[in-house]
Amino acid sequence: MTHRRLARGDFLGALRKSVSGGGFCVELRIATLPPEAVVEHAHDEAHFILPLDEGYRSLAGRHGRGGPVRAGELIYNPPGTTHQDCFDEAGGRFLSVSTPVSSEIGGDLPVLLDDAVSTAAVRRLFGGCIRFEPGDELALEDRALAMLAAASRPRPARPGAPPDWLESARDMIADLACDQGLEVRGIAAAVGVHPVHLARTYRQRFGISPGDAIRRRRADIAMAALAQGLRPIEAAHAAGYADQSHMTREHGRIYGVSPMTSAAALA
Repeated sequence: MTHRRLARGDFLGALRKSVSGGGFCVELRIATLPPEAVVEHAHDEAHFILPLDEGYRSLAGRHGRGGPVRAGELIYNPPGTTHQDCFDEAGGRFLSVSTPVSSEIGGDLPVLLDDAVSTAAVRRLFGGCIRFEPGDELALEDRALAMLAAASRPRPARPGAPPDWLESARDMIADLACDQGLEVRGIAAAVGVHPVHLARTYRQRFGISPGDAIRRRRADIAMAALAQGLRPIEAAHAAGYADQSHMTREHGRIYGVSPMTSAAALA
């Protein structure tokens, strides 16, 4: 079957906002097609995708072709990648970052980026996109370049697969981040290692501390809950925050905007 070729900045979703700087284009979109209507397609340029809702599937997913990608996980697709990446149902929100056409960074396979620099930068890009003002182009370019540098960095060969306990800890953070009172020491006890060993190994492997991973996951879930119409106090409770003020502080630290600003942009 002949696949569809998409021009630079063209994605399968309704455009909510688009900003640019330094040759990069950052767009907030909502998927309008159900998965069965998404045909194989390819993009001319390298680009990043940040799903803002759960239920996204990508070639870069954890289980290969069509594998699941959690909300808040960053995907890098090299130029010309042919795929059918999509949400499980229409309505999912995502941020796309298109690179300059001239970008040559090597690599020909989609990947999930889990380094601390790019995952922090893309969240700030989301905040910068929805409150963009003239003069913000340099900040946009700087964050996008940090992501591109991370994607182009040679991925060193790691000494085998991570231990099962570390993968279990990562899954626990993703699945249990919304549990109020969740602590790193509880995760360490559940996987059978000392908290210090967990913290050290987790940062070495994933570039972020377990505590920051929990906070980031909560912020992602709270934002999706607000966008789906939950009241702030309900979203804070659903994401495991102590109260609405706690959610507001953490969301601002991670995304650079208030949760209500995020929700208004995504509604």
